Amino acid sequence: MTGKGPSRRNFLKASAGALGVGLMAACAAPGAPAGEEMAEDSGGEAAAMERVDVHCNLAQLQPTEWTTRSAEHPLVGNAARILAERFEEINPDIAVVFDESGDDAWLTAAVSSGESPDLMSRLDLVQRGWCVPIDDWLDAPSRYAIQYDTWSDSFYPSMMESLTWSDGLDYCAPIRAIWPYLEVGLACNMEIFNEHGLSPPATWTEQMEVSQALKQAGLGLSPWPREGETGNCWPLALQILPPMMQEVCIEMDADNDFFVGIEEALPAHNAELIGPYTPIYQRAWDEMYALALTWVDGFNTTDLDLLWREGSVGMQYRATWEFATLANDPNVDFERTFVPSPMPAAADIPPTVSMPGAVDPNDYTAGDGNVPGEHVQAIRGPQDVMLKSSTEMRGNRDQVINWWQFITEPENNAFLNNENQQYIPSAKDAKLGPLWSTIGGYKLPLYTYTIAWWGMGLLWDWDYFTEWRRIFVAWVIGDMDRAEFFERQQRSWDEGVARYEALLADQEADS
Repeated sequence: MTGKGPSRRNFLKASAGALGVGLMAACAAPGAPAGEEMAEDSGGEAAAMERVDVHCNLAQLQPTEWTTRSAEHPLVGNAARILAERFEEINPDIAVVFDESGDDAWLTAAVSSGESPDLMSRLDLVQRGWCVPIDDWLDAPSRYAIQYDTWSDSFYPSMMESLTWSDGLDYCAPIRAIWPYLEVGLACNMEIFNEHGLSPPATWTEQMEVSQALKQAGLGLSPWPREGETGNCWPLALQILPPMMQEVCIEMDADNDFFVGIEEALPAHNAELIGPYTPIYQRAWDEMYALALTWVDGFNTTDLDLLWREGSVGMQYRATWEFATLANDPNVDFERTFVPSPMPAAADIPPTVSMPGAVDPNDYTAGDGNVPGEHVQAIRGPQDVMLKSSTEMRGNRDQVINWWQFITEPENNAFLNNENQQYIPSAKDAKLGPLWSTIGGYKLPLYTYTIAWWGMGLLWDWDYFTEWRRIFVAWVIGDMDRAEFFERQQRSWDEGVARYEALLADQEADS
C-alpha cells in the first residue's frame, strides 16, 4: 500500500469507543425485497439461456437450517434465502447456491481446484491474492440501485475509500457495515450490579473499579467468550492504545491523510516508534495486565458463554454484532444492559515524565439517531469479495456481480441485515432496524486517528497476532513473568515483521 491519499486507506480501523444500549426486543425483518422493476434486462432471451450457478458464502448472513427462533438458535437466517428466491424469479438464468465453508485447509484446496464459493465473506482473501478486482463494475451503474450514477455511489464514500487495497484496486462491495467507532461493548448483568450497588461504567477508571469489585465478590469481568482460552486482548486494541497513540500517529502518518495503515506501520517499526519495548506499548500492556487480573477465575478453561447465561458473570466483553443474540436469547431471564467499552482519558492514564498517557477525544458523534455516515469505515478491511479461480472456471463473473448488486440495493440490503441486526446495512440509504435506531442516539468519542489494528502491528501477521495472545495468557496466569513476556513478544513481533516483509517482496515480484 502506498498511502497517497484517503482512497488508499485500508485494513482494520480500531474502534474509538463502544456503545451502550438497553435490552432490545426481538428484531423482525422488514417488508418484501426490492428489485423486480429494476431488472428488465434479466427476462426474455435470458430465460432461455443455460442456467448458471452463483456460489456464495455470506458468513453470518447465510441462511440457517432452522427457520424460527428458539432457545438453541436465537438468531435465524431466512432473509438471504428469500432474497435468493426473489432474485431467481427476475433472473431465471441464474441459480444462487449457498455453500458451507470450512477451515483454512479446506479453503486452500477449494481455491486451488476452482471449487470455492464465487462470492465469499471472509477476511485475508485479498491479501492471499485470490480475489478479482471489481473497479469496472463499481464505476458503472448498478442493475438495481438505479437512483445512483454508479454502484459505488450506493455505499458510504468513507467506507469505499477505506476499502481500496494496497495495489490501488478495489475488490469489495460491502454487504454489511459496523457502526462507526463501535465494535466491542460490555454486557452487564443488572441483577448482580443492583445486588452489589454497582452501576455500568462510563469511564476507564470506573470500569477498572467495577471489575475489581466484581472480582472481590467472586464474580469478575469475563473476556469475550469466543477468545477466552486465547486471552481476549481486544481491550488493548479498542480501548487502551487508541487514545494513547494519537501523538505517535502524527509521526507514523507519512502521507498526512489522518489514517495509519499497514504500509506506514512497517517504517514506524523500523524507526522504533512502535514495538513491544517502546514505552507506549509497555504502559498499555501493563494496563491490559491490570484489567486481566480482574477476569473471572479460570477464564481460559471455563465456558464463559454458559456462565453468562446462568447469571454467574457480572460483566462481559461482547462484540456489538452479538448484542442482538444476547437480547433475543430466551435462556436468559435476568435484566441486561449493554454499555460502551470506555476509552481511557487523560485523567484515567495520565502521562508522566518518562511514560506516555492517554489523551481526551476531540469531539463526539452527534447521537441524533442517524448513522454518522462520514465516519463509516471498513473496520476489518475487504471482507466481501469475488474469488478468482472459481469464477474463472465457471465463467460466471457477471452473474456473481448481478447477485451482489441485488443484495446491496438499499431495500434488499436492509432486509438482509435487519433480520438479526448483527451489523448495520452497508447501503447508505438503507433503513436501520430498531436496535441500531436506538444505538443512533448514543454519542461516541472521536479522535484524530482511528487507529488501524494493522497500524499497531497487531494484525499484519496472523501468526504473530495469535502468538502474542497466548503468551499474554501465560503472563496473566503466572506461567511467565513480565520480563519474559516482553522478550517473547519481541521475538514473535520480529518474526511477524519478517513474514510481512517477505510477503511484500513476493507481491512486488509478482507485479
